[in-house]
Amino acid sequence: MRSRSVLLVIPLLFTIAASPRPANAQETVSVPQGGFVSFVNRSEWIDLRQAFRFGQLPAPLGAQALSDTDQTIHRILRDRDGRFVFGYDLWILGDRTAKQFKIAIRPLDSQLQENLRAGDAPAAESLNSFPKPTEPQTLNDGSEFSVDLLINKNAGVKFIDVVKVSFDRSSLGEPPVPRARDFSADAVAMEMKDYSLFLNDELIGTGKSKTGTTGTLLWLYVPQRGRFIFSLVPRADFAFEKVGTVSPNKIEFSIRGEHYQWLSSSPILREEGSWNLWVLYDPTYVPLIGATMTPPPHEKGTIEKLDEKYHSIWQPSPPRTRTQHGGLPPPVSRQKGAGGKVMYGAADRMENLLPLN
Repeated sequence: MRSRSVLLVIPLLFTIAASPRPANAQETVSVPQGGFVSFVNRSEWIDLRQAFRFGQLPAPLGAQALSDTDQTIHRILRDRDGRFVFGYDLWILGDRTAKQFKIAIRPLDSQLQENLRAGDAPAAESLNSFPKPTEPQTLNDGSEFSVDLLINKNAGVKFIDVVKVSFDRSSLGEPPVPRARDFSADAVAMEMKDYSLFLNDELIGTGKSKTGTTGTLLWLYVPQRGRFIFSLVPRADFAFEKVGTVSPNKIEFSIRGEHYQWLSSSPILREEGSWNLWVLYDPTYVPLIGATMTPPPHEKGTIEKLDEKYHSIWQPSPPRTRTQHGGLPPPVSRQKGAGGKVMYGAADRMENLLPLN
């Protein structure tokens, strides 16, 4: 049976330059209560006369879908220079028994929007999200809808999101088959789930997650220490160092005289044995949002996906130096709110940990 199609149109008059941008592939995100939602950003003609004038459509915007708590998925769109252009929140609640989803479009979280704007040059328009939320709608399993995001009147083009929901991930369709490439260790994924983190043999963080996070790159943020990015292979143009190991259920490494052990309840790596691990240390990293927020009881690895996609680490990791007082950084605080919280995430490419080019 063919999936029911639902059209959810929220018009917005907002003008941006119609210059070529990197094409955006389908992105699929898990729904906390079960099910999946996929996003595809597209550009379409609204005035076919402009098609004869410009010849071809501009490429879709760079876009990411990032899970957060409270059944919310942040949808972020950026231009080819990595500047924040537009965003919105998708509230979604799955009911596996009824095979239905409740959804609503909401303005992008205000704190997130403020942080995304920080560092960007002031835009000609200040509106970067929808002005008000829509009423919740109920969709059947396999339904899809489209959302009008940005309209460029001069070029006769609009940018839309096509969103599809399903409890069967395979029914969401697959992106175009990628170009064949040689197999390498870079294609092997690592997974972190239900973790415990030890620093110098002291437990400093734990997390519970039903789904965990998976990718060829894992990253870990430790308050007052910074972020650590883990790879099974060295990567050109980035200052990875071979200072760690990964075994089926444990990542172990030492940085600046401190020893870390990151344990997972399920295998991090399916291959047996112990393997060398390359680590990129970014001591200046500060989470975009959520560093001092209290996490929900059973949610980990959610808002941190935002950080893995947007925090800039353009420059190679600085050399290992001591603090200006000559000592190591202060110990990680375990007091609630004092030093933030441990965060982690995953990515398939280094580009997903950086702003779009």
